[in-house]
Amino acid sequence: MEPSETATTAQINDLEDRRYAAMVDADLDTLDDLLADDVIYTHSDASVDTKTSYLEMLRSGRLVYLALEHTTDLVLTRPGVAIVAGTMSGSIRMHGAAKTLNSRVAAVWLSEGGRWRLAAFQPTPIKGQPSDPGEHAADTRR
Repeated sequence: MEPSETATTAQINDLEDRRYAAMVDADLDTLDDLLADDVIYTHSDASVDTKTSYLEMLRSGRLVYLALEHTTDLVLTRPGVAIVAGTMSGSIRMHGAAKTLNSRVAAVWLSEGGRWRLAAFQPTPIKGQPSDPGEHAADTRR
């Protein structure tokens, strides 16, 4: 697909489905293909990874996606770019600690060299529904 072309919602939904499945399956080859080389991958704790550091976290087992569900509420497309707004929930292990995810998310896909790749990902924890057990403990003490 040329950068001047606009992706369909179905194409972007398929890319999102493939990405989330690859995260749970720790399919690093698929993620390597789907992520832009200069991706900005932000986590719900506000830490940011490059493509290299994100894939290394998965490779080493420091980050393990146990289960993920996602919804797409809106796909905004323009020539060469698509922005996805939706939700993500699930469970992970980060540095050996179990965490629960429940976030609104934004994903930015760009057309690069005839294929669509994820350029940025930004989750925001949903208030009142903690993203990890530590946040829940803090909320219950108020």
